[in-house]
Formats: sequence, C-alpha cells, structure tokens
Amino acid sequence: MTALTQAIAHTPLWVWPLILILLGLGARNLRPREQPVAALFILPGILLILALVNLTSSRANLTLVIPAFVASLAIGGAIGWTLVPRATVAMPGAGRVRVPGSIAPLLIVIAAIILRYGIGYVYGRWPESRADPALALEFSATGALLAGIVWGRILHLTAIYRRA
Repeated sequence: MTALTQAIAHTPLWVWPLILILLGLGARNLRPREQPVAALFILPGILLILALVNLTSSRANLTLVIPAFVASLAIGGAIGWTLVPRATVAMPGAGRVRVPGSIAPLLIVIAAIILRYGIGYVYGRWPESRADPALALEFSATGALLAGIVWGRILHLTAIYRRA
C-alpha cells in the first residue's frame, strides 16, 4: 500500500463529512448570495476551531508558538479585510448582506483541509514530531493565517453592514 492509500485508509470516518461540509461552505461563496449577518460567522468559526486544534495538537513548548499564532491571525485578518468585494450591499432592514461571488473562501477552505490533513498525517506517521517546536510553529501559524483571512473578510462585511 502506498503512503497515500495508507493515509486515506486510516482517516477517521467523521473526517469525510467534515470535509464535505467545509467544501460546501466554501463553494457556496462562488455565487452571489444574500445571507443573514449571523450566518456569515459559521465558516470563520469552524476555521478558527481548526486553527486552535492545530495549536493544541502539539506537545512542543508553545512559548513562541502562541505569539506567532496571534500574529498570523492578525496578518490574516488584515489580508482578509482587503478581500471583500466592492459590490457588497448591506440590507439592514432584513438583517442580511448581499455578497458577490468569490473564489477566495473556497481556496482558503481547501488550504485549511490540506493543512489539517497534512498535520494529521505527519503526527500520525511520526508521533515524535509532536514535540518539534518548529513544526508546531509552522502548523499553528499557517492555520491561524488561514482563519485570520476568513475572519478579516467577515469582520469587514460586518463593518459594512453596521455602517449602513
């Protein structure tokens, strides 16, 4: 069996529906849509939880990892803030926002899935790597960056809504 088939064979069953849900949440951003403001926070919430799981799945000393996590989250937030389409329309009377389609959320979701799957593979294949602080730094900072991008985008959409 190849490493890829081994990885797929040892993937817990609950992971596959989670991947489908995340891909669905990312794909629905491809089309223009009207959404309640509260619903905008579902995908960012899930990605933040995954980023925190990345942070806590290591047994390394997190002294440097936590500040890097926070910095990456902030940098991602700044990037995400710029990814809001200009044609976004707030509909305060309806409690909704009309957002043009964008591929950015789907790409972020795909990157987060690949990252999380990769972390699971590395830590499963080489359990001793959980103690590697450099690896913990890379994994958690990357997850935080991805979560930050989505959070920055959603916070900008929320700001547009509140200004209307």
